[in-house]
Amino acid sequence: MDRDIDLALFSRYLYQSSVLHRINEVGAEQEIWVNSELDKQKIQSLYGAFSRGEFELQDNGIRSERASIAAQLAKILKQAAASPFILTLILANVICFPITLGIETGNQSQWLAEFTLLSFNVMNNQIYHADLAYTLDTHQYWRLITPMLLHFGWLHIVFNLLWVWEIGRRIEQLNGSLVVFLLTLTTSVTANLLQYWMEGASLFGGMSGVVYGFLGFGLCISRLAPSIDLGLPKAIYGVMLGFLILGFTGVIDLLGLGNLANGAHLGGLLAGMVCAIPVALSAKIRAKH
Repeated sequence: MDRDIDLALFSRYLYQSSVLHRINEVGAEQEIWVNSELDKQKIQSLYGAFSRGEFELQDNGIRSERASIAAQLAKILKQAAASPFILTLILANVICFPITLGIETGNQSQWLAEFTLLSFNVMNNQIYHADLAYTLDTHQYWRLITPMLLHFGWLHIVFNLLWVWEIGRRIEQLNGSLVVFLLTLTTSVTANLLQYWMEGASLFGGMSGVVYGFLGFGLCISRLAPSIDLGLPKAIYGVMLGFLILGFTGVIDLLGLGNLANGAHLGGLLAGMVCAIPVALSAKIRAKH
C-alpha cells in the first residue's frame, strides 16, 4: 500500500477484529505483517470493508473507562473541596501516624507521650502514667483532643479514616465546617474522658470515638431534622451499633482481635447525639423562615 495512506484507523480496526499485526514502511510502500496465512486472508477481507466504509470502530471501553475514571476523580475532588475540615483532619492523622510506629518493640517516637491523654514514662518495661488531675493542673489541655491522632497499626488508621471521610464529609457539606469542627472537638474530648473513667489510665487512641460521634449525630439528625439527613444506609447504623455492643461483651478481646476502646466509642456516640439536637433545632427554625 502507498505510504501516503493513513493506516492508523485500519490498524485499530484490525486490533478490534483480534488480528495481531505490525505495519512497516518499505521504500514508498507500507506493508502489514501478520502471523499466518489465515490472518492474511482475513486482512484482505477486512480492508475491503474498510475501504468501502463498511466498518464501525469501537473504543472497547477504553474511552468510556477513561471518562468514568475522570468523572470519579472529578467527583472526589469536588467532595474534597466541599469538605476542607474533614480533609485537613485526615491529613493530620496521616502525618501523625509515624508517632506510634515501633511501639511494639519499644522504639516508638518520643512524641507519643505528648499526644496521649496522660503523660507517661517507661521504666523496666512498665508504663507509669500521670493522673488526670495533674494533666489539668499543669494546663496540658491539648491532651483531651490529641489521642484521636494516634493509631496503632495500618488497619486501625485505614478503617477509621475511611469512616471519617464517608460520614464526616456528609456532615460538613450539609452543615458547614464550623459544625463538624465543633462536633469533632466535643466528641473527641467526651470519648477520651469516658474511656479514662471506665478503664483508668491506659494507652489508647484513634478516631473511632469521633467516628461514633459522627454516627450518633447522623442517627439523631435523621429523626429530628430529616431535611439534613446524611443519607447513610440504615444498615451502616445497624452494623456499627452492633459492633459497639459486641465490644462490651468481650468477645472481640477473646478472639484476639485487639483491645477496643469501648468507653471512647460509647462516649463519642452519646456526645454526637447530644450535638445533633441544637443543629436540628436550628435547621427547623431556618425552615420556618
